[in-house]
Amino acid sequence: MQKSYIWSLPTRVFHALFVLFILLAFLSADEDRWLNYHAIIGYGVLILLVFRAFWGIIGPKYSLFKDFPMGKQNIKEFLNNVFEDHQKYIGHNPLASYVMIAMLVVAFLTVITGILAFGIQEGKGILSSWNSPFFKEMEIFKGIHEILSTLFIVLIVAHVAGVLSDRLLHKKHETLNSIITGYKVTNENESIKLNIFQKIFAFFMFIIFIGFFAFNIYKPNNILVLSIYKKIDYQTQNEVFVTECASCHTLYPTQSFA
Repeated sequence: MQKSYIWSLPTRVFHALFVLFILLAFLSADEDRWLNYHAIIGYGVLILLVFRAFWGIIGPKYSLFKDFPMGKQNIKEFLNNVFEDHQKYIGHNPLASYVMIAMLVVAFLTVITGILAFGIQEGKGILSSWNSPFFKEMEIFKGIHEILSTLFIVLIVAHVAGVLSDRLLHKKHETLNSIITGYKVTNENESIKLNIFQKIFAFFMFIIFIGFFAFNIYKPNNILVLSIYKKIDYQTQNEVFVTECASCHTLYPTQSFA
C-alpha cells in the first residue's frame, strides 16, 4: 500500500472554511444582536457552496460529482464489504456520497430560506422590500429555515459518525488524516494533479471570498444587511410629548423603529 494524494488544497481549504462558518452560523443564530453577523456568515457559506458546485464539475478526480459512487448496487457492495481490510473506494464511499450531496443541498436551501426570513421578517437585506407584501407569511420562512437547520445537524452527525466508523474499521487508510494532509493510504497510485485552469478558478474564488468579508468590514451597513426601517429618537423629535406625558407614563421605547 502507498500514499495517494486525493484531496487537493482547494478542496481541503473549502472543507475547513465550511466547517468553521457552519459552526459560526449556529453560534450566532440565537442572539438578535448578532443577527447581521449571522446573515453575513450565511452569505459566506453561499460563496463556499458556489465554489463547491463548480468544483464538483470542473475540479479534480474524487472531488467531481460524477466520481461519487451512487446507486443501490454500490451501496449494497459497500455494506457487504464494509468490514474487509481492502476498500474499493478511494474517494467518497457510496454512503458518504449521499450524505455529502444532501449536506450541500440542505446547506444551500438553509441559506436561501435564511435570506428570505431576514428580508421578510426583519425587513433587512436584499429582500427587505418583501417585508410588506409577505408580512402575514413571515413566520413560515423562519420555520422552514429552522427545520432545515435541524436537518443539517442530523446530516453533520451522520457525516461525523461515518468518518469515525471508517477510522475504527479502516484505520490504516488514514481517511481522517487525509482531510488535513490530502494523502490517503491506498492499494494503487491514484494521485491527482491540478491543471492551470483549476488553480486559477480556485484562486479566483478565494479572492472573492476574502474580498466579500473585507467589504463587509469596510462597510458594515451595506445592502446585504441594510434595514428598511429608520431609527427614531423620540425624545428629540417629540420634546413636548416627552415633557408632558412621559413624565408620568412609560409610553415609548428609548429607541425604536418606524
